[in-house]
Amino acid sequence: MDLNEFLEGHNLTGRQAAIIFFGFLLLIIIAGLFLILFSDFFQELIS
Repeated sequence: MDLNEFLEGHNLTGRQAAIIFFGFLLLIIIAGLFLILFSDFFQELIS
């Protein structure tokens, strides 16, 4: 399957769509936790 066809989603099954959705959700949650955990470190860099 070509990447463009895959991203258009016409041939996407529900299971594949759920995996992509939860993958992005997990990525966003991990990024948020990373920012929360290292916020003090980032503030020290700025000031």
